Amino acid sequence: MSRRPAGAILLAVGTGRLWHIWKDGDQAGRPRPEAGPVHVSMNDYLIHRRRDYLRVGRAGLRFRRHWRRTPGALGLWVAWSPTGRRQISVSVWRTVDDLREFVRSPAHRQVMHAFGTAGVLYTTAWTAERLDRALVWDQAEARLRGEVAGVPHH
Repeated sequence: MSRRPAGAILLAVGTGRLWHIWKDGDQAGRPRPEAGPVHVSMNDYLIHRRRDYLRVGRAGLRFRRHWRRTPGALGLWVAWSPTGRRQISVSVWRTVDDLREFVRSPAHRQVMHAFGTAGVLYTTAWTAERLDRALVWDQAEARLRGEVAGVPHH
């Protein structure tokens, strides 16, 4: 997991480093009818056993591969530490209901069942004023650095 994938950006978050890469969602290439708020969900997962780093990462990348066909998904970052132990997803949705529909999907439930005990998961969500990748990633980084009160992180 330490190799830099095409398009990935290395950044410092707190005392650690993370690779992160963006994937457009089902609205890619189409104008959004509204330029208003979007729903953002972030998962910060710290994996217990080295043997699970790659397996968890592959499951996340499978979601990323099919992201353009995910209804209501506007975009997705997957991020990981150079060792692969810490894995993060930041997904952007048209509405909270679109996220809920994804969370109830058989594919998502299967991954949660397979890896639910492989590590410690912190989840947080918020509303961003608009779909602005720089703005949303800055908000995510602030949460990952512990700058937002009440938001747990690794």
